[in-house]
Amino acid sequence: MSTDDVGAENQNSDAPKEDAKADAPAEDKTVEIGKSGDAAAPKSAPKQTDTPLAKGAAQPGAQNGGKERGTMVPIVAAFVAGVLLVAAVTAVIVFYRQASNRGDQLDAHAAATTAACEYGKLISTYDPQTIDDYLKKVDAASAGEWKDQFAKLGQDLKGVVVDAKASSSTYDMQCGFQSGDTESAKVLVVIGQTTTNVNIAAANKPPSKVELVVVAGLQKVGDKWLVDKFDLPILKQMGN
Repeated sequence: MSTDDVGAENQNSDAPKEDAKADAPAEDKTVEIGKSGDAAAPKSAPKQTDTPLAKGAAQPGAQNGGKERGTMVPIVAAFVAGVLLVAAVTAVIVFYRQASNRGDQLDAHAAATTAACEYGKLISTYDPQTIDDYLKKVDAASAGEWKDQFAKLGQDLKGVVVDAKASSSTYDMQCGFQSGDTESAKVLVVIGQTTTNVNIAAANKPPSKVELVVVAGLQKVGDKWLVDKFDLPILKQMGN
């Protein structure tokens, strides 16, 4: 074989090697690009998806919690205001009832005291000419055991007044509420009484003045206060 033939063979044998070398980097680049692309895609994708989702998941919760708290504040305030309003209204009602009850009791006390004074004047004012009318009025203003007691003593009292030509009037009347409620009461009655009779007149003496102290018991019957206890000394003497 000649030298030219060997050179030609060498040239022919080197050509594929160069092609192979030239092709190798291309394949390597392709592989490297593919590797770098494959590695970048999985690494960057989770970062882009996980981070915004995590932030997004936290933000709605915080915003919703803030909205719920913001919504609850006026509800709680309204509830507290409602409780306070109910308490205030209840206090007003209780106060009104107490004041009303107190007012009713005071009115009852005043009415019972007035009735006791009127009764004291009624029972201490009589004369022979009006004794029958006197007995009727006292009976109508009386109640209970006292009414029965006075009815029994009334005729005896009438006989004394007529026979002695006795008369009586009042020059002073003082009454003070002692105890009781809207249905019953006790009233202290102080009666300044002026009396005269045939014997006093025959002796040319002035009418005598006495003061009688009586505790009157009263009870409410309908819309009237009636006396169910009234201990006059003269009636006690007559009863004995």
